[in-house]
Amino acid sequence: MLGPFPLPLRLRLPARCTRMPRVHVQVAAIIAFTAVLTWAGVATWMLLFRDDVVASLIVRQQRLTLAYEDQLVALRRQLDLVASRQYLEQERVEERLARLLERQRELEHRQAQVDALQRQANGLDRARDNIPSPVAASAGAGHHIPAAKGARHGDAEKARLGAARYVPVSERLARTDAQLASLAQKQAAALSGMLASSRQRLDRYLDVVRAVGLPTEPLERLPDGLAGEGIGGPYVPVQAGASMQFDSLAESLRHTLTLAERAADVVNRLPLGRPAETGDTTSPFGVRLDPFLRSPALHTGIDFRAPYGAPVRATGPGKVVFAGHGGGYGYVVEIEHVSGVTTRYAHLSAITVREGDAVAAGDVVGNAGSTGRSTGPHIHYETRIGGQPVDPQRFIAAGRRLAEIH
Repeated sequence: MLGPFPLPLRLRLPARCTRMPRVHVQVAAIIAFTAVLTWAGVATWMLLFRDDVVASLIVRQQRLTLAYEDQLVALRRQLDLVASRQYLEQERVEERLARLLERQRELEHRQAQVDALQRQANGLDRARDNIPSPVAASAGAGHHIPAAKGARHGDAEKARLGAARYVPVSERLARTDAQLASLAQKQAAALSGMLASSRQRLDRYLDVVRAVGLPTEPLERLPDGLAGEGIGGPYVPVQAGASMQFDSLAESLRHTLTLAERAADVVNRLPLGRPAETGDTTSPFGVRLDPFLRSPALHTGIDFRAPYGAPVRATGPGKVVFAGHGGGYGYVVEIEHVSGVTTRYAHLSAITVREGDAVAAGDVVGNAGSTGRSTGPHIHYETRIGGQPVDPQRFIAAGRRLAEIH
């Protein structure tokens, strides 16, 4: 039989389970209390040390500001330094460019002098038509400066390449400086070459003048006003340089060309040709037996074999000073040339010029004959200096050598 109905069972939980809510409350309380204390501490610290914090922040901000300003000042100094360097570099570039432009103008002026002197030198080559120039006509042209065209082509090439590669200003200035220096050297070389050619030409002309028996001293001195000889003054030594060298060469070339022109003028008017186109000499200059008296006598010229009526030609340019009958000369023509040199053409059968006529080398002045004191048709030819007879072979040989040299 069942016993009495038991009482309702009580649920008994572990003690820790019944205490857990209380622990949580305690932890929360502790945390809240700690937070309150922390806030109170911070607030108290802020209240107590606020001024110090603010001051520290201000000092820090000031330091940052000063550091920033120092950086700005340093940067500004760097910029000023760079700007000053660029300004100085620009000034140096401008000064160098100005010097190059001045040098270019100087070289252009020199080139004008070179061209003028070259034309003067080439004028000597055209001074005489019947005798070639002592120096080849291309010699002067050989000293012409070919750099101008080449330089222009080079500049165009450099401009084309410059589009693909940047060339610093300093490098371009250096190249221009080198080109100008090369041009100056070529100008000096051109003057040196023309000076050497002109001196050689002058020497050959003086040799011709000397060979025919004329004095050369007057032709070796510059005319009055061109010699440039000093009379007095203080001694100031000069410093040799490129400009001084060019000026010295140009002055020497001018003087040499002046002397060469004077010598060429004399040579061009000398009777250096032959009066007969063909024919041998039948009687030389000097003492011989007179064909009539058969006794020694001075033959004042040379005789050329020529048929009757053959043309007789002037051996050099000049002026007819006599044309007519001259005693033992028969019909004779006398021509005055230069420096007291005269020529005579005697025993002519006819005269084709008149007194006062100007004749050129090779002009017909008469025809061969046997008038006067003559034993047969021939050409009696004389050359005289200051009225005194000299051997015509001097002039003929000098003309032959001059033609061979050319």
